[in-house]
Amino acid sequence: MFKFNFLEKIVEKFGVGFHFSGKKNSPTIKNRSEIRNSTVGSVQQANNISNEIKNFSGSEEHISDLEIKILRKLYAKYKKGQYPRLDLRTLHGELGIPDGSYVGPLNDSRFLKIEGSDYVIKDAGIRFMDSFLRKNKPEIDVSSLAISGGPRGQEITGLRLVNNGAASAIGIRCFICADGLQKINIGNIERINPNEESRNSLGFNYSNTPLSQELLKHLKIICEYKNKDGFNFASGRTLSQEKRADGNYNISGHRGDYFEI
Repeated sequence: MFKFNFLEKIVEKFGVGFHFSGKKNSPTIKNRSEIRNSTVGSVQQANNISNEIKNFSGSEEHISDLEIKILRKLYAKYKKGQYPRLDLRTLHGELGIPDGSYVGPLNDSRFLKIEGSDYVIKDAGIRFMDSFLRKNKPEIDVSSLAISGGPRGQEITGLRLVNNGAASAIGIRCFICADGLQKINIGNIERINPNEESRNSLGFNYSNTPLSQELLKHLKIICEYKNKDGFNFASGRTLSQEKRADGNYNISGHRGDYFEI
């Protein structure tokens, strides 16, 4: 049986800063001197919640590490469109919280509540996690895109990505999309850490495809990826086409506007 005490130990003081860098023309690289080449390796799960909380400044809110851990689980259900409710005993087991542990900070939490035997996120918890996620999110941008032609046909080459965000991007998948066109996967990268730039991708031949044969509307490159907590993000650049003398089209190597989805 869990014992819920009414004495609460207030832990760290932090602030929520609203920082959203999805500007229409986001700089490709925020600090060129800090860019490193990305290396592909196994995904490391960061778990230092206290350091993440300390990233915030300027707010009078108080929250405990335990609340953050539970909020992450509830918020993940909310982001999937599910009702954000989780069984208390099951969640304690997942988080390694033994029976009889002190959980006083949960008794009058502003961000979550206990209903029966379940944890439920409050509206304030959703707003907090929205802000928390913006502060600790990856931001993948296209740093370069080269187009080449030759005996093998028209190819997208030299695709390089940069992570301008504050968190690592994991499981990055790159697609070419346009109205009426099924999205085409042109490259995948396992991980890009903050301020890292990927190596050039392998070439993608688009000769004899609608990318070469038709003038497409709303042509763009989209990168889909996750952070270490499994939350999904997407960003990219608009693209354009240039008509050739033979009536077909080349994809322009000029990167258009940056966007986030």
